[in-house]
Amino acid sequence: MRALKSMTVLATMVASLLLLTGCASSRISYRRLPAEARTFIERYFPTESCVYAERERDDGRREYEAKLSNGTDLEFHGTGQWKKVDCGYSFLPAGIVPQAIIEDLAVRYPGAKIYKAKRERGGYEIKITGGLELIYSADGTFVREDRS
Repeated sequence: MRALKSMTVLATMVASLLLLTGCASSRISYRRLPAEARTFIERYFPTESCVYAERERDDGRREYEAKLSNGTDLEFHGTGQWKKVDCGYSFLPAGIVPQAIIEDLAVRYPGAKIYKAKRERGGYEIKITGGLELIYSADGTFVREDRS
């Protein structure tokens, strides 16, 4: 009985700590994603359905995650702009990353396909076939490559 009481107190403390730090997430329906996120999914993944969506609040910022029926994981900023697209079992649809990156890939890594893209404040982090991680500036200029 004493162990159960201790576990209850510990669980309550952890839950309180998470609430106080502003880190909370909750599962939501597809229609509760921001309109821009739904438009993105419908444009680039028209044959897929959303099997899971979640709203997160971390450090006071709202973000969203979604998982599609083909296994693609998506992350969106609170506004609905895409943050990360991970097509673990397929390749990114055309049009998601800037054309400058696509053109550079065609020259620098002929035949390579993008399966993961992450948009960050300073640019893009791209993962391609062959295990390379490529960093591009916000305007699509190649910065460097890293081997995973």
